[in-house]
Amino acid sequence: MNKICPRCRTVYSYSIGQCPNECTLKMKRESNRLYDREQRKNKEFYSSKEWRELRKVCKERFAGLCLWSLYKHNRIKKGRITHHIVPLSENKSKGLLLSNLVYLSDEAHREIHKLYETNQIQTIKEIKKFIKIWEIEHGRGV
Repeated sequence: MNKICPRCRTVYSYSIGQCPNECTLKMKRESNRLYDREQRKNKEFYSSKEWRELRKVCKERFAGLCLWSLYKHNRIKKGRITHHIVPLSENKSKGLLLSNLVYLSDEAHREIHKLYETNQIQTIKEIKKFIKIWEIEHGRGV
């Protein structure tokens, strides 16, 4: 059985797993470049020692799991991104508050940002509700 790469249209076998022209890697690099360009104004913040340490604490707080996937979609997924519930662009003073952070998978992070475009307040309420459920179930507080 064969597969067609959506980027370069090369036909390759499913057994290979990914395009032999390394398109998956190239797409990931392009995506990272775009993300870095969008985040450039906060580059100093995201590279600070305080942020790196707080990210680790957030990951530990949620046991490395994506809360959105767990409670919204009933799936257990590893998280990868520490997300600001109230965006940094709206309130920088909440940037280093653990209570303003949640641990998410890449997919959940994209989904939440799409939901922010239509109803940010409702999405924030839902995230906070999931955090409260987690804290009750795991006996952890902020």
